[in-house]
Amino acid sequence: MLTAENIQSLKQTNISVDGEKTKERVEALWKAAKGAEKQAIRELANVVAATVYRIYNTGSISAKLAIAFAQVLNVSPFYLTGEADEPGAFSEADLLRLLEQQGYKKLLAEITPPAEEAEKPKRKYTRRQKPEAEEASAVEEHVPMTDEEVAEAVEEALAAMPPAEPVNILPEEDLQALLHALVIRANATAAGAAGKLAQVQEILLS
Repeated sequence: MLTAENIQSLKQTNISVDGEKTKERVEALWKAAKGAEKQAIRELANVVAATVYRIYNTGSISAKLAIAFAQVLNVSPFYLTGEADEPGAFSEADLLRLLEQQGYKKLLAEITPPAEEAEKPKRKYTRRQKPEAEEASAVEEHVPMTDEEVAEAVEEALAAMPPAEPVNILPEEDLQALLHALVIRANATAAGAAGKLAQVQEILLS
């Protein structure tokens, strides 16, 4: 529907295509209308009652009054101009067609919402893979073993060892050098060095 401001901006030139039909139909509708409907028509078009009487005396009707009548009384504006044979009902399609026929392009552009843009294809979303966490350092902090853990380790190691075979005993200097090397490896957290040193220490202290 048009607002009063929209309707009052329309021209007052005659748009009827059949004066006799316009006379009869406007007069019949006006006389059957209620007081509130008549007032609403006059307010929408900003006219006095005499302007309406002139329509069914002359058969001339403007777009302003045709649309005001159509909106308030729920009839097709083309019924008032003589183009339609049935009153029908007021519709936006008829309103837009009438405005287009009468050349109200600017008003049409104002009241017609722009066509919605075609929905753009959604861009396929690819989740970016997070960079893999850096590998944990292979060197773990050395935690000294408790006495109980050392004893258990020695017992397990001795139990798993095959029966001892006679071996040549190394000179004392060589044994000291080997023990020193084992201590150095254990302090450097070399794999297995700490366990071996603990076993040697347990043996020596037993």
